[in-house]
Amino acid sequence: MSEKNKAPSDVFSFLIPMQQDNLLMPSETVAEIVPFMNVTLFDNAESSDEWHIGNLAWRNMNIPVISLERVQGQQDIGDIRRSKIAVIYTLNGNQDIPYLAFTVQGIPRMTPVREENSEMLDATPAEDGVAAWIQVEGKKAMIPDMDVMEQMAKEIR
Repeated sequence: MSEKNKAPSDVFSFLIPMQQDNLLMPSETVAEIVPFMNVTLFDNAESSDEWHIGNLAWRNMNIPVISLERVQGQQDIGDIRRSKIAVIYTLNGNQDIPYLAFTVQGIPRMTPVREENSEMLDATPAEDGVAAWIQVEGKKAMIPDMDVMEQMAKEIR
């Protein structure tokens, strides 16, 4: 098979459980999944509707912790202290904000995303901060709009 006709390779990604759905991130964008223990929550984080719920002390940096559920307009984010934190590289080479931290609920699973095991559910979602909704191996997953997330984080700095 010539290089021109070669099928695209799998995109190895992490399928990470959230409170209701899943987060789908290419493996190269996930720096680490860490326990919640180094998060400083804001006083009203559990009862407010703010998406920036605190900060993570990680590798001598202070990284904003973002609730993707709140970005989408959901009030209930569950028991935050039982969450894990997904530390994600930002995409634009911003020295001030090299990482963002998202609250997640479970252990990530490495999943090869390919045409045979995935389906686009919504390529133009109405929710803020969501680039697309897809189904991978029968599970609904959100792909965040990292440009929007990074811009939101810049505005709070």
